[in-house]
Amino acid sequence: MTTALQYKARPSLVPRKQSLTDMAYSAIKAEINTGKIPLDSFINIPEIERQLDMSRTPIREAMLRLQTEKVVEIVPKRGIRILALSAVELAEYYQVVAGLEMQAIGNICTRKLSRTDIMPLLYSLSSEETALRSDNADAWAEADEKFHRSLFILNGNTKLQETGLSFRDIIQRANFEAMRHIEHEQKERCLRDHNEIKELLLSADEKHARERYLDHSKWLSAYIADSLRDKGVTRL
Repeated sequence: MTTALQYKARPSLVPRKQSLTDMAYSAIKAEINTGKIPLDSFINIPEIERQLDMSRTPIREAMLRLQTEKVVEIVPKRGIRILALSAVELAEYYQVVAGLEMQAIGNICTRKLSRTDIMPLLYSLSSEETALRSDNADAWAEADEKFHRSLFILNGNTKLQETGLSFRDIIQRANFEAMRHIEHEQKERCLRDHNEIKELLLSADEKHARERYLDHSKWLSAYIADSLRDKGVTRL
């Protein structure tokens, strides 16, 4: 790695004490998500140990977690290689995640949550708005990620939460890169869509919440696919 790793918690809404492995995981993945480590490049464990001032055990455990998420590949005697998703793979994952989020939205409506209950989602929307005003692409991508993760956290089905978050972990780096190709106007539309979905969730209007989410998901997936194709981006 050419830049020093700094601990930064991954977008998550589950409050818990961070272990050394969690801290290593978050720091390394944040570095990868911001694009500071080129795809297919190798990083080595001794260098990470030095930068994070940690022993090999939490670093290796973090790498194993990242390998499970298909973010990296541990290559014996060479180090850790940053893996890429193809644009086609990302589009396919989007479909899977959209299906899971649709169910999460239905579950949230069934729970009839109050504004207080959905504070994590409201916080993500506030962060999206702040990032848009400051034109901070990375902050906007993180806020958008928190919005989608909050759907799983708030849905009430722990199995759906676990599965949904695991898929978001898989696509997170590639999704962050794809989001860098979204224009400001489209980000504003995303925020409007998210706010409309939020209001439908608060009113427990499952039918229209699902419909609004599906319209948003189809539009955004198509827009991202077209943007990546127009710019010749095939791997993220």
